[in-house]
Amino acid sequence: MEAVDRALGFLEKFVISVGLGAATLLLFANVVARYFFHTGFSWVLELVEYLFAWVVLIGAAHGFRSGTHLGIDILVERFSPANQRRIALLALGACLLFVGLVWWYSVQYTLRIHEWGDLTLDLQIPQWIPYLAIPVGLGLMFIHLLQVGWEIWRGKTLRIHTHEAGEALKSMEDI
Repeated sequence: MEAVDRALGFLEKFVISVGLGAATLLLFANVVARYFFHTGFSWVLELVEYLFAWVVLIGAAHGFRSGTHLGIDILVERFSPANQRRIALLALGACLLFVGLVWWYSVQYTLRIHEWGDLTLDLQIPQWIPYLAIPVGLGLMFIHLLQVGWEIWRGKTLRIHTHEAGEALKSMEDI
């Protein structure tokens, strides 16, 4: 299981890094071609749009994995650790329900687009390929939410997100 988790983490970081790097280079090349050579690549903007979709959705999933999503827990902090755990599990359940439902509908939609056989406007690739970013990203989010839920259930953490304020206060106490 540890090897699968490491592989997923590597894959997510790879997609995010390569996607952002490729989008940046493509946009830069297109700007140079436009301003210096009075030409351009008509397909670049469409490809960058699809790259960003993959980067954003995989990045959001990776955010659950690394705990970098924002969370407002000023009220939750006032409860006992046992109640904080219950609230975290309730919030996690709501997240799982939402992500699961949207994942299900995105799979149905992507399959429908596959059946239609449409091609993208400029790249002329099957339209379902860019749309596949939605169920893949949401599927990864669901997996990472389950991992966080397991950590909350075991009592290893009380939050879906990182607790920067608590960490800052703790580091100030150490001084």
